[in-house]
Amino acid sequence: MNEHCRIANEIVMSDNRVEEIVEEMDIDEDPAFTYGKLLLLADDQTAPRKVVEDAAIDENNEQDVNAQKETSLFDSEHKDSTKFLPYKAYGPENIRRFIELVQEEGGSIAKHAKACLIPRSTAYEILKQWNESDGTAIPANNIKIKEEHTRFLIGLVDSNPCVTVSMAKEELCKLFEDLQIPESGLRKHMTEKIRLSLKNSSLYTMDRDTNRTIGLRYKIITEWKAAGVDFQKNCVFIDEAGFNSHQIRSRAWSLKGEPAQVKVPTQKGVNLSIVGCISPFGTINFSKVEPLKPSDVAKIEKEFPLPKSKKRKAKTENTPKTKVKKGTTAYHIVTFVRNVMDVLDRHDKNGFFIVMDNCRIHHSHYVVEAIQNRGYIPLFMPPYSPFLNPIEECWAKIKSHVRRNPLSSLDTLTPRIQEACRSVTTEDCLGWIRHSETFWDRCLDKEAGLA
Repeated sequence: MNEHCRIANEIVMSDNRVEEIVEEMDIDEDPAFTYGKLLLLADDQTAPRKVVEDAAIDENNEQDVNAQKETSLFDSEHKDSTKFLPYKAYGPENIRRFIELVQEEGGSIAKHAKACLIPRSTAYEILKQWNESDGTAIPANNIKIKEEHTRFLIGLVDSNPCVTVSMAKEELCKLFEDLQIPESGLRKHMTEKIRLSLKNSSLYTMDRDTNRTIGLRYKIITEWKAAGVDFQKNCVFIDEAGFNSHQIRSRAWSLKGEPAQVKVPTQKGVNLSIVGCISPFGTINFSKVEPLKPSDVAKIEKEFPLPKSKKRKAKTENTPKTKVKKGTTAYHIVTFVRNVMDVLDRHDKNGFFIVMDNCRIHHSHYVVEAIQNRGYIPLFMPPYSPFLNPIEECWAKIKSHVRRNPLSSLDTLTPRIQEACRSVTTEDCLGWIRHSETFWDRCLDKEAGLA
């Protein structure tokens, strides 16, 4: 094995947060995984190699239609320049100019409002405020939040991204006792002035930004570069993902005041584990992990004998029966990797790097030896660094496809997953790989907060 790759792998495998090498055909206890052999769902022959041309034709047609619409609207936009103005395009200077025009020229209020980019209804409200103040003060455009308030809100959101508008108002008014602002006004300030937006939250493990993790990334990326690792030229990426029949989108539509309910099968069903592999030239293999039978245990023990240091005691009458392993085992990974290497051999890609995360079953000597014996090189990701693994983005697309429509009583999960796997294109894979490579230099700069 390339010396630099060996050093990089040893760095990953020696980290105390990574479990010991699996000397037995052990299991991954993650409940997202089921158990068993592999059922091919998609491979390098079934996945699309380019974007469908019909989609490009439809896009061009849509652009032509939009161009016609823009042409037809051109004259109407010139007739009323304020009709399509963004919300609150005016400011204090516009208000001052509007008051000045009303005082100096008189005439149509609507005309002066249009000249100052102020909506007509707002112009009358401004005049009302002006008159009620006896003409001694120009309306202040309702600005209540100052720069110090904004800085406090930014710090509050940085420290607690899950803070609600109600909680933010409470904390803000507690610190600035003279401030009075409704929640609607505060929400508007947070979204329009600070430019915050509410999104689906995702978990970010604190260990991602420890000095040890950042240092490991630096060392491993340095060794990768020295070894000639190039994600776009000589690497394939293997990983597992879990699915179940209750996977739906996290947001849904409903009438105002009513909960958004999505009907799903009564039984969640057995969770499925899918093992996948992508490359710069497209998808290679997606397979479903299938149940392991008791008869497979003897086959596994014969094909993957334990080393002498791990030999089991001789069986007696009191020895309990060997349990069938559950979860994704090293046996499944070996079987899958062999299929992947068969595909690579057909395409003259011998000697490629086979990249996996630092999951303990990937470190098994069975997996490592199976890869090395065929002339390929195993490569393990740094801990807590999913952004370096392009196949993570692939799983996001597949799961989004599966969640698109809830499963009905007539649907089954496996065909839905198979359809999603076959939707992954070569362009998708290249895009994800290029994106993951953009993090290399940031890791070498020892940057934190990567995601």
